[in-house]
Amino acid sequence: MINQVLEASNARLCVDCGKCVAVCPMAEMYADFSMDISPRGIIKKALSSDYLPDDILDDAGLWRCTGCDAGTLICPEGVSCKDLIKGLRKLAMEKNKDQSIRFCARCGSVVTSLPVSDYIKKQLTGKRLDYLNLCLSCRQQVYMERNTMG
Repeated sequence: MINQVLEASNARLCVDCGKCVAVCPMAEMYADFSMDISPRGIIKKALSSDYLPDDILDDAGLWRCTGCDAGTLICPEGVSCKDLIKGLRKLAMEKNKDQSIRFCARCGSVVTSLPVSDYIKKQLTGKRLDYLNLCLSCRQQVYMERNTMG
């Protein structure tokens, strides 16, 4: 299963250039940002023969990624950091390895990870935070319901 995620994300094509780390917003979000939780670090762990396959599913770094796709867009080899993280998170959820996930209050789909959500809440103090409990589709539906005549 992890091999399928590695293939789908092109993780094996990583040349360890570090461009994904250079554009990663986690460096500004987390005071403890390091190679360990960076996109490059997660890729290295996922590919490492020293790292047992299930160990990557327990890695806290999986839940800190924002899913912004910046690393993917800059990667010279077409590695999709976003697809790698998304796929590994899905496997972790299937195996109940981690519960660091926020689910949509309306439809139940995955919204974001708790570390990312907590960071956003700190940045948006005093603003409408109820949207953070909804996935993008439900946010759009609520917006339309509130702002259309009908």
